[in-house]
Amino acid sequence: MKVFIDVTSSCRSGQNTGMQRMTRKIFAELSRRLNVQPISWNKVGNCYTELGQTEFGFLTRPFEARSGAAARPEWRGEDPLTEFYRVLRRRRFNLAKKISDDDVFLVPDIYRDRRRDMLPDFIRSSRARTVAIFHDATDLRLIDVYPNREKKTRPYVESLALFDLVICVSEEARVDLHDFGKRFDCEPTETCVEPWPGEMEGARPPSEDHGVADSILYVSSFHARKNQLGLLSAAEKLWREGLAFQLQLIGRNVGAPFNKIVRKIWKLRMRGRPIRWLRHVNDQKLLRAYRECRFTVYPSLMEGFGLPIAESLWHGKPCVCGGNGALGEVARGGGCLVVDQTSTDSLAQAMKSLLLDQQLYVRLCHDARAREFRSWADYIDKLLDHLRPSPHSDPVVA
Repeated sequence: MKVFIDVTSSCRSGQNTGMQRMTRKIFAELSRRLNVQPISWNKVGNCYTELGQTEFGFLTRPFEARSGAAARPEWRGEDPLTEFYRVLRRRRFNLAKKISDDDVFLVPDIYRDRRRDMLPDFIRSSRARTVAIFHDATDLRLIDVYPNREKKTRPYVESLALFDLVICVSEEARVDLHDFGKRFDCEPTETCVEPWPGEMEGARPPSEDHGVADSILYVSSFHARKNQLGLLSAAEKLWREGLAFQLQLIGRNVGAPFNKIVRKIWKLRMRGRPIRWLRHVNDQKLLRAYRECRFTVYPSLMEGFGLPIAESLWHGKPCVCGGNGALGEVARGGGCLVVDQTSTDSLAQAMKSLLLDQQLYVRLCHDARAREFRSWADYIDKLLDHLRPSPHSDPVVA
């Protein structure tokens, strides 16, 4: 058996957000156990291609090629000119001819390009096992934030229905997939739930590491649904009350270079507020930020999983977050201060409590340290069961 894995979003640039990090780790771990070939979709040629040395470098060592912090790391590598160069220089990969009946085709990331038209034809004609990982349906559910997304996302959901198995990253993601499958008359044949591991690279920090007393950390891309504006308003409310703390933001800017979020950050800085946007940083700086902060805030409105919550808790740091859906699935095990993240006042009060109430803070740190987190070894063992079904595998069929 050979595994062909679609690594499109993880091999063209140094972008290293949650889905890219998970895809890179899956590729690395599977490669230790199986014969694995990564392939990439080219948006100019509308075809799959093999990876060149540059793409393989981004897949395995993303920050060696582009080491500096950036607001939009994908601008160097995912642009049309570079894609045109790739389609001329990289060998095209024909799924139908290259993938045999005994092989596996794995798609661990979302796609809304022409793959949604091509993959159904391949799946219908191939006897190879096909597996996809489904992250979330936020763009279909948050219609106030993402209007008119159904036109692009519906074909993606319809194509997922043809895979042999769809692995959902949370129970909420599974429910949403089936709900929209029913709405679009294309329910998947089989689904299971496999949450992401909470384990990060390196040793888990010692329990006595409480970080800097006045440092609050936010980690995630600048999407509207991530609710950064709510966080910034809550922070400004506390600064006006006289509380002393520093707010650090880590993440890429998805929107226009000077969108509402970026403008709000610069306005706060011009007023002398202690806020730092570190942009898209490498893994070492990310780990250091987690270890040095007092606690984290993750005010996202909706997620498929909520990886920054798990990462914060893995470091023994409490997290202020919502308790709805997949966010609640991660938070309910302890270590989180659950609030109504749509309310600026609720966010501000929770942040104030963790800054001033040492007893509450120590208790949540203890709860976070007591959490058991899924290891990558366990995740890959289960993934192998799904890629290579056996009488001993027992997927959670919906």
